[in-house]
Amino acid sequence: MRVLFIHEVNYSNKVIFEMHEFPELLALKGHDVTFFHFPESPETPSRSLRTRRESIGGRVYPDARIDLVTPPTLGGSVLERYVAPIWNLPSLRAEVSSGRYDVIVLYAVPTSGWQTVALARHYGVPVIFRALDVSHQIRRSPLSPLIRAAEKYIYRNAALLSGNNPAMVDYCVRISGRTGRTRVNLPPVDLRHFEESQAHIRREDLGLGPDDRVVLYMGSFFTFSGLDIALEGFAEQFRLHPRLKLVLVGGGDLDESLRRDVTRLGLEDRVVFTGVVPYADLPGYLHIADVAINPFVPQLLTHVALPHKILQYMAAGVPTVSTSLDGIRSILGDDSGVSWVDGPADIAQAATAVAFLEPEARAKIAAQQRAFVDATFAKDASVASLEDALHAVG
Repeated sequence: MRVLFIHEVNYSNKVIFEMHEFPELLALKGHDVTFFHFPESPETPSRSLRTRRESIGGRVYPDARIDLVTPPTLGGSVLERYVAPIWNLPSLRAEVSSGRYDVIVLYAVPTSGWQTVALARHYGVPVIFRALDVSHQIRRSPLSPLIRAAEKYIYRNAALLSGNNPAMVDYCVRISGRTGRTRVNLPPVDLRHFEESQAHIRREDLGLGPDDRVVLYMGSFFTFSGLDIALEGFAEQFRLHPRLKLVLVGGGDLDESLRRDVTRLGLEDRVVFTGVVPYADLPGYLHIADVAINPFVPQLLTHVALPHKILQYMAAGVPTVSTSLDGIRSILGDDSGVSWVDGPADIAQAATAVAFLEPEARAKIAAQQRAFVDATFAKDASVASLEDALHAVG
């Protein structure tokens, strides 16, 4: 099949998740795959009035080949996001109308999502909307009501709505009144990548001692990540446990304020910031941890999400402590080995307790988690599930 993926983030430098895995896995299975992206925050800012197309190797699977389409760009300025819904429309129209696609898989909402649904209907191309999050709540702004309206339009009018968990699908149907087809398609997780690390990160390189007990967070520092709340709890645990350390892998909205909080609390020798690290190196960082955390603040946005970090922790064999969220818990349940807490204020105490378990007890938890994620998120099963959805509308 000829499949067009559309998203409003930068394929080339966005943190790797299913928007890379699904297209590349489909390409490896022989499908003709194109990805239309939005070149936000380019590594090398440039301006171009032309739509550019290039054949690239996969970021997760280098042997995969996909066509990457970049619409005209103003150089990655902040204003570009606001003008893109109109500025990129001719490029988007040309791609949808002349690409002879069998189906479009849409991730975008405000920048190019509602336009894609309207254009695809006009040109007779079925759209599968892939629902992963609540767009109007990711970053609150005066435009949030308009983004919510775009969500409702897309949810209601896509040929098929595919969610990554049941809570996400329920949300989409509830706010849009959708009566059309819906599916839950679990995402693929590159389990082998996280099980068999090629990157060897040494504890001493991060200032960690051989006897330290290490709690780790990996991912974006969103305002809803709960890291600021969890940090206050860790300050108390640090006083009680001199060998406890916290490693924060990633960056984002809370980065500067977290660093200020660490200084204010006098925790510079207990909290390690690595910054954003390459995808290839992530398993190496996970393997230095005794326990990994997901302290998300429980709210609509997080309750319907399916945080990949939890699955990657599990695949890497790291005992995991997470806020109990409807979407992820509906899939993992109580038999996955994950420890659930009510919110980010409870993370530090629970994670510390796991970190100081005997190695045999942590190994048992890790084995239980790994067996569960292997059985539930195998990439072959996930991509076959998406292929079935493609054929259902294509």
